[in-house]
Amino acid sequence: MATTRLTDDLLVGQDWQARLDELRRRHRVPGCQVGLMTVDGDLRVLASGLAGVDTGVETTADTLFHYGSIGKLWTATLVLQLVDDGLLDLDTPVVEVLPGFTLATPEYAERITVRHLLVHTSGIDGDLFTDTGPGDDCLEKYVASLATAASVTEPGGPLSYCNSGFVVAGRVVEVLRGSTWDDALAERIYEPLGLTHVLTLPNDAPLFRTAIGHGLDDDVLRQVPHWQSPRSNGPAGSVSGTAGELLRFAVAHLRDGEGLNGGRVLSPGSARLMREKQVDLSRRLTTYDGWGLGWMLSDWNGARVVHHGGATDGQIAQLRTFPELGLALCALTNADHGAALVEAVEAELLPELGLAPGRPVVDPDAAGADVSSVLGRYESRLLSCELENRSGSLTLRVSVQGQAPGDPVPVTPLGGDRFEVEFRGTRHEFAHLVHDGREFLHLSRLLERTV
Repeated sequence: MATTRLTDDLLVGQDWQARLDELRRRHRVPGCQVGLMTVDGDLRVLASGLAGVDTGVETTADTLFHYGSIGKLWTATLVLQLVDDGLLDLDTPVVEVLPGFTLATPEYAERITVRHLLVHTSGIDGDLFTDTGPGDDCLEKYVASLATAASVTEPGGPLSYCNSGFVVAGRVVEVLRGSTWDDALAERIYEPLGLTHVLTLPNDAPLFRTAIGHGLDDDVLRQVPHWQSPRSNGPAGSVSGTAGELLRFAVAHLRDGEGLNGGRVLSPGSARLMREKQVDLSRRLTTYDGWGLGWMLSDWNGARVVHHGGATDGQIAQLRTFPELGLALCALTNADHGAALVEAVEAELLPELGLAPGRPVVDPDAAGADVSSVLGRYESRLLSCELENRSGSLTLRVSVQGQAPGDPVPVTPLGGDRFEVEFRGTRHEFAHLVHDGREFLHLSRLLERTV
């Protein structure tokens, strides 16, 4: 593995600090951290702004931000440790470990494997954020609550991003380790890697300087009224920490399971397996071409990118690793519109590393294509989307079920069944697909056509 050498002035000094401060102000994000780390341990972290607009506490390199769904990588690591220890096989049916596990369609529950959970092909319509209390039995109760959960497809069908599947994976860890998921993280990831500024339990937050989430309300930045999601959703995305700690975790993966301190969290084979393609999306999307075990996989103009993002409680995070370069990059923000800042930071930073973000491939004939056949309403348990032609302009209206419809946002046809939408200042590729005679939009999750 080649190792990128960071120049002496990269992400350090007054110039970079001024650049980050200006980008943060331009995108109206209260606070952020940006970090780079090589597999040799060269770490650079910059912080900017405030941890909270009401508290006035300054953001520093020691401020803890939410990692959001990047935490799924931590849960997946715990599961692969079970494989390393011979306690589990990736193709083990979940019901062999959790005999009471069932869904609204019981025959589907019987077919779901551990691998399905980690690659989002369980079929569960899984944006279920049920609060089952703060006790150590919260994951057990959560899994029991899935007895009425619907499935969008059968197990092993098209990938549909599933938070619930990772909570089930966290419960598998608890049963086979005989401890809580939180304790398993501490004993089997934090301690071996020497991580000290990372947590999952909100009662630990007062021990640290912590960032508070924000949103724009009538164009005014306001703190969100709570700090963290329910504990029962922990394995799907409740790890918080600094940029430095996140990068140490990522570099351990780049070093095939070995931390910079010599502590090991995975066998080399399992670390490599996690970033090998398990689900191929190359015929559906061009911005990312598949999933590994927890990781998203992309190709940026010939550079392999193994990555994951996170969004939770008014905070946005992004982690990108470049295995061939021996390099990890992260950006953490405390605003629900922070993705635009992350994109802007990457646009400035990546060229100095000889990298360029991947962009969707556009078919030359896309602009004149007839897309009338895919117009309509598409729904999941959580979301409703309307793909419309409004006075000759293609738009997408996204809303949370039970809430007022969102404003229409512009959509650009990319060719075939692919489209691009601009949302909160960033662009996202999505696709239309047909499976088992039903039509869906793939926006990470599958939304089925209803009209």
